[in-house]
Amino acid sequence: MDFITTGIIASSVYDVFKHGLKLSAEKLKERLGQWIKEDVVAQALAEELTKLGIDNSMSEIAIAQRLDQSPAMTGLIREINAKVAIVATSTITNVTQTHTGSGDNVAGNKIVK
Repeated sequence: MDFITTGIIASSVYDVFKHGLKLSAEKLKERLGQWIKEDVVAQALAEELTKLGIDNSMSEIAIAQRLDQSPAMTGLIREINAKVAIVATSTITNVTQTHTGSGDNVAGNKIVK
């Protein structure tokens, strides 16, 4: 799950720069509100991104690679994921179906391409 969080952070940082904004804890918390709820974590993330030398000249992929190479960033991402796992709600759904004949037997959303 860390690679997903890394990608989300990299994408958010890239978007901040793309819109000509300065990277700050407030902007990160605004864009990553689902994962980062605490000001302290947002501030630590912003400081670590600054230490890593991430700036507006980098691509989204370059930002993600830089995040993956940092042990401090890996620790922050684990902390973010751990807190999200504690407060995330989960739903257990049981479906019992009986199907005869031809056709699909779908419980939930069917995705057709």
